This record gives sequence, structure tokens and C-alpha cells, in this order.
Amino acid sequence: MFYLGKKELTINKKEILFVILAGGLSSRFEGGLKTFAKINGKTLIQIIINFLKKQNVEVVINTNFEEKLFKKSNLPIIKDIKLGFQGPLAGIHSAMFWANKKKKCKKWIFAIPCDTPFLPENLIDRFVNNKNQKAEVLIARSNGKIHPTVSMWDVNLLNKLEDELSNNNRKIMEFVKKNHFNFIDFKFNNLDPFFNINTKSDLEIFKNQIKINLNN
Repeated sequence: MFYLGKKELTINKKEILFVILAGGLSSRFEGGLKTFAKINGKTLIQIIINFLKKQNVEVVINTNFEEKLFKKSNLPIIKDIKLGFQGPLAGIHSAMFWANKKKKCKKWIFAIPCDTPFLPENLIDRFVNNKNQKAEVLIARSNGKIHPTVSMWDVNLLNKLEDELSNNNRKIMEFVKKNHFNFIDFKFNNLDPFFNINTKSDLEIFKNQIKINLNN
């Protein structure tokens, strides 16, 4: 159910738990986990962590790998409840469950993948200031392209999400379309700010774009 209403509601950032999705297998990124690939001396996940630290928000990392790999982050590590690398939907579900178990009093889960280091500076403000009253999920969209893993979720969807995963349904948009949702639109001229790095070639494209930006 795609809801387009006129009334908007601002969300308090303290009511949001931000989860960095770093649980993927990096199957297309030859030679190690892409999470720790470096750009200008910083790993992809460190770039995302730094981005979120500027916002003064609560952050956790969702991963299915050894916790010691993420020790330097000094952030809570959440493992998927559903085993077997079931994808980002499982990570979002696990973050909801963790927030509820820890009595964090969070109303929203904001998911950000670890492989999108070019996020727009106004990302979070656009989400919290464009919340439609009936929308249970908000999803980033840039120049018409949908980015399901950059999204904010009502924690009351926990039970529905549990049922979805139990039925082996792991596609984000298939689940989203069963609920009230809305897109948060972004425009760009050159590199898509939601460009995600899946391969070594993607990494080189991003590095080259940084050089272009620095020279302009």
C-alpha cells in the first residue's frame, strides 16, 4: 500500500536506532570483505560510522562475521537471529528485536548499508522531516531509482517481519508493498549518492569520482 498524504510529521532522532548493515558475504568483491576496503585510508564501514557520528545518534552494527573484526568501532554488534546469511531484511529484523529486548524505547530502525560511502549530508534530516503519518517504511529514491537498504522502519513491524522471514520471503520491496510506505526522493547530477560498492571496479569508480570532486 503506497500512501501519499499531505500531512507530515517530524521524528525525534533519539527515537531512531541506526543499524549499519554489514552482514553480506561480499561474494562479488574478490579478495576479502568489502566492508574493510579502503578509500583515502578509511574503511567503508568507518566512513559510514563517521557520517553517523556527526548526527549524534545511536548506532549498532549488524554482521554475521566475527565480532573481533569490528572491535575498533566500539559499537554494539548484532548478529542475525535468522541464520544462514538471509540478507538485509534479516538484519533489519534483528535490529528491531535487539532494540525491543534492550528496552531502548526506539520507534524506528534506520538501515544503512556499509557499502554506500557517498551518502548525501542531508540524508537523515530529509527522512525525519518527511515522515508521512501513515507510512510504516520510508525508502530512499534517487532520480527514480529505489534503494531499499537505505530505509527507515517502524518497529511495530517486528512481528510481520518475523512471519515474512519464517516463510522464507527475503525480498525487501515485496514485504514493503504489503504495508504503508513512502519514498524520500533525492536528485543528483553526477555520481548517485546511493552508489553502492559491490566489486573492485565499483571501488575504483568511486575513488576516481572523489579525485574529480577534489579537482573541481
